[in-house]
Amino acid sequence: MTLYENLSSKQKIRASLHRDVLSICKETSHYLGLDITGPAVAVIAELVLRKVSLYGLDLEAFAKHAKRLVINQEDVKLLARRNSSLKERLNGLCKNISSASKEKKRKTVQPLVTSETDRMDEDDEKKTIQQKITEELNAPSTSFKAPETMDHVEIVDLT
Repeated sequence: MTLYENLSSKQKIRASLHRDVLSICKETSHYLGLDITGPAVAVIAELVLRKVSLYGLDLEAFAKHAKRLVINQEDVKLLARRNSSLKERLNGLCKNISSASKEKKRKTVQPLVTSETDRMDEDDEKKTIQQKITEELNAPSTSFKAPETMDHVEIVDLT
């Protein structure tokens, strides 16, 4: 078993974030010709972790305020409302996503009855369904037995 597998989920998140921040710092320092020390990377990783944690709490609060259990695009837009360039990019992404989802949806069309045999088949189906319903309504019910007392019956609200 490796050391990573022994970590808790919070420690795994912290380690993964530290690894990603280190990767970004190495790439940026190479591009800019700077040296970044290990403690500086650790501080940046901790700042990112705290900022992302606050973002998560804010997103949950926005969804809860809207009486929803799921965070959606509007909550993310609300989070980025003070950063105009980020807000513009998010709006563009949301438009692309909504246009892509509209293209994926297909409209279904009910087929028209074209022949006399199709009409007869539909009429037969309706009759057999109606016959089954009337048979079930007229048949004595043995599967349901009303309770003798109402002490053990629970009323469940499905709304």
